[in-house]
Amino acid sequence: MLHTLWTTIFYRPLFNLLLLFVSIAPGSDVGLAVIFLTILVKLILFPLTQRSIESQMRMKALEPEINRIKTTVTDKAEQNKQTYALYKEKKVNPFSSCLLVLLQIPVIIALYLVFIHGLDSTLVTAYPFIHAVPPFNQNFLGLFDLTQKSLILAVIAGASQYVTGVLAQGRQGKPSGEGMTGQFAKTMQTQMLYVLPIMIVIIAYRVSAAVALYWITSNIFTIAQELYTRRKMKGGTIV
Repeated sequence: MLHTLWTTIFYRPLFNLLLLFVSIAPGSDVGLAVIFLTILVKLILFPLTQRSIESQMRMKALEPEINRIKTTVTDKAEQNKQTYALYKEKKVNPFSSCLLVLLQIPVIIALYLVFIHGLDSTLVTAYPFIHAVPPFNQNFLGLFDLTQKSLILAVIAGASQYVTGVLAQGRQGKPSGEGMTGQFAKTMQTQMLYVLPIMIVIIAYRVSAAVALYWITSNIFTIAQELYTRRKMKGGTIV
């Protein structure tokens, strides 16, 4: 039941979109189709991602006032009361970014699986109006065979993920808090910045060049959106 819903709602539509882009891409280039599909999905998710980024930037802009509350108020209950009152006054929801990320996860996973399995029509069927006829050109721009591994694309995917992480930490700021909680937050932030790009290089190289190309496109779009949002919000002076 769950597998059928997953396939019907997420996997099959994305698979057919990939076929559609292959049918219209110059030379039936699967690499270009991967890029087109990734950009389309990122555009659909743009409003959700935008709200998440803006929420985190608002949270960072409130750090001086939150630190003042922690410094001047010793009672934990009163700290929480004043902090949430500040959030309410500035119309900031500290949990909105987490919720928006959770909403995106099913789509991102389905998109990732589409690029792992490629154009294998034995997994799902194409819609009747899709007219992508094999053989497809799996040689992206005549440079990379998307059915094989590519160390160059894998390294670029990891590097672009690192840049994305640096920008994300710039808007999130350093984790606050003392003791085990604060240390755990700092460790997680460090791992996201340094370990995740390495993991992406390894996974992208072990799977296929198509997955690496997906990650590169996704990260470049994310970097552009991050810079656009920063410029729009003028350094975060929006609370």
